[in-house]
Amino acid sequence: MTMTMIHTLRSHWDSLRTNGELPLRSDIDPRQISDVLDSLFIFERLNPQDVRVRIAGLNLCEMMGMEVRGQSPMAFFDESTRRRFAGVVGDVLNRATVAYLGLDTLDKMGNEARAKMILLPLRSDFGDVNRVIGCVTGPDEGFTAPMQFHVRTIDMETPNSPEQNVQSFGFAEQGAGFIMDGTSSFRAISGGGSVRVKRPTQAASYLKLVD
Repeated sequence: MTMTMIHTLRSHWDSLRTNGELPLRSDIDPRQISDVLDSLFIFERLNPQDVRVRIAGLNLCEMMGMEVRGQSPMAFFDESTRRRFAGVVGDVLNRATVAYLGLDTLDKMGNEARAKMILLPLRSDFGDVNRVIGCVTGPDEGFTAPMQFHVRTIDMETPNSPEQNVQSFGFAEQGAGFIMDGTSSFRAISGGGSVRVKRPTQAASYLKLVD
C-alpha cells in the first residue's frame, strides 16, 4: 500500500500536466485519488519565510496527535533534520522538482520503522508555484502519537526528465529552503495513546480539497 499511494498521487499529478506545465491546485480531483486522501497533505508558502499546512488527511493528524492545519510542517521532523527538510521543500517550490523522501520513525512498540513521503509542486490559480501536494506513509504495525520523522534519504527528480523508479530512494543534496520559524514539536492530545490506523471500508473521504 505504501508505494501504491505514492504511485497513485504521482500518476494523477502527471496526468494533469499540459505542455510541461505544472498542475494547478484547482486541477486536483479527489475522486481520482480517493485511496490517498487520508494520508494526503498540501503545504502553502505564505511568504519566503513561512510555509504552512493548508490541508491534512486524517492519518496525518492521527500521526501527529492533533489537527495540523495551519501548523509548520517542520514539526513533523526531529530537530536534526528539520533544516534538511526545509531545503527539500524549498527545492520543490523554487525549482519545480519532485522529491521522494525515505524516513525513519518508531512504531507503537518503540522499534525503528520506515516511512516514505512524496512532495509535488502545484501552481495557484494565478500561476505562481506556492503549494506542495504530497502524502506520507506510517508504520504498518501502528504508531504512538505524536510521531516524528527523521530524513534518511532524499531523491530529487526534474519532472521533464524520464520517470525514475520510485522503488529506490537515493540521496540528493538539499538546496536553499525557507527560513524556519522555530516551531516546536507537536504535543499529543488525549494523553498520546497508541494509535492504530484503520482505513475506512467505504470510499468516503475525510478530506475535501477546498480553499
